[in-house]
Amino acid sequence: MIMKYIKYNKIAALFAVGAALLTFSSCEDDEEVFPQSSTPTENITQILARTSEASTLLGALEQFDLDDVLANSTTFTLFAPTNSAFSGVDLTAMNDSILRNTLLNHVWNTNTADLSSNLQKGYRLTMATGVDGRNLSFFVNTDSPMTFNGVASPVQGMFDLGATNGVVHMVDNVLLTPDVVDHVLANPEYSSLAAALAQVELVETLKGGGPFTIFAPDNAAFEMLMAQLNAAFGWTNLSDIPDEILTDVLLYHVVVGGNVTSNEVDGESFETAQGESFSIDGTSIDDASETNAEINLVDVQATNGIVHGTDKVLLPDTVFQQVLGATLDLAARSEDRGFTSLLAAAELAGLAESLTTENLTVFAPNNEAFDALFATIDNFNSLDDFDTPEEIEALRKLLEYHLYVGTLVESELTDGSSVTTLLGDTFSVSATDVIRLSPSFTDAIPSQVVNANIGATNGIIHELNRVLVPVELLDALGIEVAGDCDGPHPVTDVDLVFFDWDGKDPWWGNVQAENDGSISNDGSSYGRANFQTGGTGWQDLFWRNDPSTFNGAATVGSNLNDYVLKFDINVLEPINAGMFRIRFNSGGNGGVDSFYDWAPWNDTGQPFDTDGWQTIEIPLTELGQPDFSLVDNEFGMAFEGADILLNFAIDNVRFDEPGYQCGGPDPVDDPNLAFFDWDGKDPWWGNVQAENDGAISLDGSNYGRANFQTGGTGWQDLFWRNDPSTFNGADVVGSNLNDYVLKFDLNVLEPIDAGMFRIRFNSGGNGGVDSFYDWAPWNDTGEPYETNGWITVEIPLTDLGQPDFSLVDNEFGMAFEGADILLNFAIDNVRFEEK
Repeated sequence: MIMKYIKYNKIAALFAVGAALLTFSSCEDDEEVFPQSSTPTENITQILARTSEASTLLGALEQFDLDDVLANSTTFTLFAPTNSAFSGVDLTAMNDSILRNTLLNHVWNTNTADLSSNLQKGYRLTMATGVDGRNLSFFVNTDSPMTFNGVASPVQGMFDLGATNGVVHMVDNVLLTPDVVDHVLANPEYSSLAAALAQVELVETLKGGGPFTIFAPDNAAFEMLMAQLNAAFGWTNLSDIPDEILTDVLLYHVVVGGNVTSNEVDGESFETAQGESFSIDGTSIDDASETNAEINLVDVQATNGIVHGTDKVLLPDTVFQQVLGATLDLAARSEDRGFTSLLAAAELAGLAESLTTENLTVFAPNNEAFDALFATIDNFNSLDDFDTPEEIEALRKLLEYHLYVGTLVESELTDGSSVTTLLGDTFSVSATDVIRLSPSFTDAIPSQVVNANIGATNGIIHELNRVLVPVELLDALGIEVAGDCDGPHPVTDVDLVFFDWDGKDPWWGNVQAENDGSISNDGSSYGRANFQTGGTGWQDLFWRNDPSTFNGAATVGSNLNDYVLKFDINVLEPINAGMFRIRFNSGGNGGVDSFYDWAPWNDTGQPFDTDGWQTIEIPLTELGQPDFSLVDNEFGMAFEGADILLNFAIDNVRFDEPGYQCGGPDPVDDPNLAFFDWDGKDPWWGNVQAENDGAISLDGSNYGRANFQTGGTGWQDLFWRNDPSTFNGADVVGSNLNDYVLKFDLNVLEPIDAGMFRIRFNSGGNGGVDSFYDWAPWNDTGEPYETNGWITVEIPLTDLGQPDFSLVDNEFGMAFEGADILLNFAIDNVRFEEK
């Protein structure tokens, strides 16, 4: 969409680039400095006259009788520089025409006062004029720090000064009239263009008399250009581009001798400062390359020309032919980058031709990523093991999960977004520090983008350090997901719960809502049965029959493979006879009245007893209902077949994803309380070194690795620091030992059966306690200690011997002593955490 100017009486304002409101920070202190009235009694000139910080500006306005203009009934918004803002500006060096125009560049003429709540990110017009008498553009940037034309910011406590004829915002710099380069510099969306102009020393040229018409590529356009140049020549940064090539490209965006507005470009051809020409049809620019550019911003007026934005860097023929002759396709580019495992997999799966002919974005696992995959799955040790049609089909699906149809550059992989792949399944994107991709197999460690925007003739490659695994391939690859485990599973999606006795109650039956603190699963209500059945007939437990209350039924529908039925149960008296009957009745519309009999005691030959809460999982394919969205009658549970005491609690009857990963490490609740993580929070000395092996890593990032023979019984430093300023969380915890614990994630690769880990927190430098804690779980169990993967170790702070962690001013960390053994383990996320 082209950004157009909208008329405001005689002055026009460019439609905002984005809809984010510009807001100014305020607080009660600011309002005390400049009390705001809801009914202003002074005009703008009167406000300036009683504001000591505006005396220099007022004096300049009076030279041209502009103080009288700002006192009349027309509505204005004035950005008023403070006296100190003028300290770097020589007003005496300006002739009257330039000075008057500079003053008018601080003023908008609008219908209503532009209070801070009305300002938006984007372009407006001032009362100053440029080429052909056109009003100059003014850029408001709402990003932090907030700026106007890239050079001035609001003065705290001196904004939103309401007047009878508008509003005054005091600013910290003079807003000199902008030339075309100034406009490029002001808008952060054109920072790559600004850097390019500076690199080849075109800034002073374009600050000249002109007039110039600039077609300005935005940052995303430069990102795409760098992907092309990377594919062709291996250039990764602007500084890699030879100056003569970059100069040719930039001058191809400049038309000299005219201030060409947006209503004058359609159907025209323009000779550029580079010497070649391009034509415009509507909003589309036809350069020498195969892909046209679109104009996405228009009519940014300057003193020496005008700027229009584009979504692509325009390429003259001389440059494009060089790129075309050197660029590799996706397959050749993968070979050039050494992605031999990916290429071998594509050849085996029949996708090699797609990498040479189709327009794709390839999320390319590197060779180490494939090594890590084969180290962690059960069914295949290498690509050579894919040797049946079914296995090759699984490999094809795995690769299609790494392909996106079209082009996605790095800047489009935004935090919280998702990518729908050629397979049809999606993965999600996290981009808080680095870009991590989380597959639909939710227990997988995210893959990290280690190199982005590797260009090719037919797409882009992003290198990954880990293979993405879609949930549908878990069985085929041999990835085990833990099923039922002690304790209830968390509810994945509360919208798929249809009985919970916390508002989603049954309409009839013998299971009643109860909330006994000694029984409750989660502190809220549950359903309770406690009665003698009195016979073998049908005993209603809990029922409803209104399809509008069958939460999740429409979501699940006939998709029986991706969901299961779950409920949490706490059997207080063992059950050894009869059966639970689960019913989903869609007979009202001619569908199926399905029943499922659940009687685990019949399968085991033992009374059923849960020893607390447990989650039961039943595949939907066993329930006999082909489409749950059609259920229009009874759904719920009964009991029949035995005269026994039923005494149980039940909760969270729901649809859910199958399985639940039991055990494993705890998530880090608060990263600010982690003081060793080997991702920047590294030790200063010791034998534990940062490592990131894809087959070992806990979360796709670094961890600490020890792999050495201790060589004796003496002290072996593992990881240490001694600067209290780096002891994250110490001040938070302090002497509050009861509410926090020490945690660290551990993966023991070789069992440990002797010696001890020594944890130290030393506050001896200030006369406090030098505390030691010896951790040796093998001494407690009499068995070698191994974790079978990552686990979280938790130690109460009251056991550590340090009364106040905020006083630690010397060594803190861990060592090992007392045995000559092989230490081979990984450790991560040493932290404080709330209980």
